[in-house]
Amino acid sequence: MNLALRARLFGWCSVKDLEKHLGVQFKDSKLLEQALTHRSFKKGCDQNERLEFLGDSILGFIAARNLYKQFPKVSEGTLTQLRALYICQANLAKAAVRLELGHILRAAKNMKRSGAVQQEAVLADVVEAIIAAVYLDQGLEKAEEVVLRILGPLPDKIKEPPKSAKTELQEIIQGKYALAPRYETVSVTGPAHKPIFKVRVLVDNQEAAVGEGINKKEASERAAEVALKKYGLSSRP
Repeated sequence: MNLALRARLFGWCSVKDLEKHLGVQFKDSKLLEQALTHRSFKKGCDQNERLEFLGDSILGFIAARNLYKQFPKVSEGTLTQLRALYICQANLAKAAVRLELGHILRAAKNMKRSGAVQQEAVLADVVEAIIAAVYLDQGLEKAEEVVLRILGPLPDKIKEPPKSAKTELQEIIQGKYALAPRYETVSVTGPAHKPIFKVRVLVDNQEAAVGEGINKKEASERAAEVALKKYGLSSRP
């Protein structure tokens, strides 16, 4: 069954559909064909690894240039983190799924059957290869247009990791009572290769909660979690 027929039957994206989604009509269609050819495909075909290499650098430059212009007062460190968020494997793979690249990627039959063509790393590489193909075919300006089109707007803030229970408890206790929680090891039980630590957290020298874990760090975190829930201080579920 050829690609065009499969696309009609199953709603899969065709190469022509892909060009519409990208907003590009390739002058040299072989560049797009190469970008959509995995190294596992039959020998003798131009595969996309070299395009991936080029696309990675082009994508990084486009993201950096746009972030530099969009945030004139942001530090280099923050710009670096924002760029990493934008061009990370997960973000590229999401774009690839939207474009249905896993269905039109030329790859070995066993990769298709196993679903390996839908792996995040494989999909992200195809996006980079396509960006390079656009650049080689129509230049940097068009490549930038495609990047912003398929990856969406640039991030405007860095996602902060959730606070640990110990950090949350400390901030609340210090804010309310100008005190810092204190942790004490109550006991260590179990065999030497698999100990169980019991730690209590004290506030103003009064025991607030007790937690257990395979080490002091984990037990202290559990004690803080119990204290937060016990006194209704936590915003976490």
